[in-house]
Amino acid sequence: MDNRPVAIYVHGLASGAAGGSCGALSELFPQFAWIATDFGEDLRANVEKLNQMVVEYNPQLLVGTSMGGLTVIYADAPDAVKVVCNPALSVADCVRNTIGLGVHNYFCTRIDGVKSFVLTEDMCRDWERYIATHIPSTGRSGYAIFSAHDELLGEEATLAAQYYLDERDFKIVIDPIGVHRMQTSTYDIIAREIIGVEWQ
Repeated sequence: MDNRPVAIYVHGLASGAAGGSCGALSELFPQFAWIATDFGEDLRANVEKLNQMVVEYNPQLLVGTSMGGLTVIYADAPDAVKVVCNPALSVADCVRNTIGLGVHNYFCTRIDGVKSFVLTEDMCRDWERYIATHIPSTGRSGYAIFSAHDELLGEEATLAAQYYLDERDFKIVIDPIGVHRMQTSTYDIIAREIIGVEWQ
């Protein structure tokens, strides 16, 4: 029987559980039993799905990137350490101004076999309503890693998200060389400043 603590990874918009980040986390942090599944574009449904996974698996660690980070922020996981990487609190504006409304292909092959998705203005308004009416929870503790060079969300949105999460007791960590997607510098921060502190 696997006695390792459970960690759940939540991918970002346009990605899936089979993307590279969960595999990299599993290799770099084998002291955890990693679980990932495909999430959709509905933030409310994603949070509910993650809450069900928390009840089922009792994770000690939740890691989410971009919109996955947004999902982790609102998940009900009081016993877990939450780590959000470039959380997309400005996802609606990002879709309107950068990604674009309409049909998009997923970046990776998904476990559920779905190949494309649609982004609409109604979705953008739903995300904004959810963020405006729900309160984040840090869990056992909360960390928010922000890249200094987030080419997708931009500086203004990144600074606003830092302020928002700092006010809600997430420890803010800046990756001085990072970009929006997780990379070596992000994993180093997770190892040194989070796992190295929380599981010494």
